[in-house]
Order: sequence, then C-alpha cells, then structure tokens
Amino acid sequence: MATATILLPVESAKLPSSSSAAIDGGNDQWYLLFDDTTVEKCRWQFRMPGDYSSGLTSKIQYCMATATSGLVAFNVYIMAISDGDSADIDTDSFDSANVGYAKVPGTAGYLDEISTSLSNVDSVAAGDLVVVCLERAADQTSIDTATGDAKVATFSLTYTTT
Repeated sequence: MATATILLPVESAKLPSSSSAAIDGGNDQWYLLFDDTTVEKCRWQFRMPGDYSSGLTSKIQYCMATATSGLVAFNVYIMAISDGDSADIDTDSFDSANVGYAKVPGTAGYLDEISTSLSNVDSVAAGDLVVVCLERAADQTSIDTATGDAKVATFSLTYTTT
C-alpha cells in the first residue's frame, strides 16, 4: 500500500454567503484568511479517487499574520455521498468535526503545518462525491488562543491507496 495526496487549492475554495474565510492574493501568494474571533469557513468538492482505501489525513500549511504566541485550531468536516444514496447533495450532512491545532510559530509569517488524522469521514469510499469544509475553530477559545488572522497557504488530504 502506498500514500496518495489530494490537493485542494486555496484559490479555488468555495466561499459560503456568510461566515466565510477570505481568499487573498496579496504579496504575490494565495492565502485563505481566517479571523480569530469569528468562525469562518470554506469548502471544496471532488470525486474520491478510485484507489482510495482508508486513512484520510488533513495537512494544513499556515502562517499567522501577526500572532507570535498561542494556539491556532481548525475543524475539518467531511460529507460523502455514494451513487444511489438517499441523500440530497444540496443539503449539508457533514460528519462530526475533526479538530487539529498547533502552537503558532514564534515569528509572524513563518510557515507551520497541522497534520490531523481524520476519524470522522462519513463512511467515505472510492468514487464518492466528497465535500470538505475547513473552518477556524475561533469559538473554541481553550484551544484557539492566537490573535489575528491565520493565513492558510495550502490544504491537502492524504490517504492510503488500494
């Protein structure tokens, strides 16, 4: 068995009509900006590759706009719909949150990565329509204590292949 990666480009994130992260292309780099006091989110959809076997892990590469101390936390939600499911694809039915957090770098703008093994994956299988929602857990003040915007530079999922 090997490992494969699904890249979810930050500049192609779908932003909801309210409480959305912001896509920023300033400084010649793409970022998703997540506020420290408001739960903001975005999402992607894709077809799960045919070689998917198990073991989804999210990889969030981020930096902080101004913070040099504290923790930053993100929730990753998965919704999977198989061909033939009795589910309206326009109605959200995400599994429970997968929470990942890390101590922010001591210098603003320095890159860090949060790698989170996803245990709540809505019974995802190869060939499913998958919707992934990423949000900063700004309301979880015991684990998200860093101030200012978190700037997500890359977001990806890894998995074990068949």
